[in-house]
Amino acid sequence: MPEINSPNGQRRAGAERAAINAPMQGTAADLIKLSMVKVQQVLDDEHRATKMIMQVHDELVFEVPQAEVEWVKTEVPRLMAEVATLKVPLLAEMGVGANWDQAH
Repeated sequence: MPEINSPNGQRRAGAERAAINAPMQGTAADLIKLSMVKVQQVLDDEHRATKMIMQVHDELVFEVPQAEVEWVKTEVPRLMAEVATLKVPLLAEMGVGANWDQAH
């Protein structure tokens, strides 16, 4: 970040914000990737019909048959919360709906 030493205050401040934010965003990206791998592994191991459809920032979107909704509501947040041990709790929340908008 060459701008961190800029004599221009706005550029320097922007670079400082980016430097502070980078580790948090990078860690969040790593956590969601670890979560995707773990959840898919369990879906495969248990021969679940649930499909991981996509990632949207820090969210995972699934297509879930009605028979597996309760399992997904319980197990996916647990699996995601357990992918790393941190000094603060790692929480995962779940929403259910017929589409992405309704699940929020």
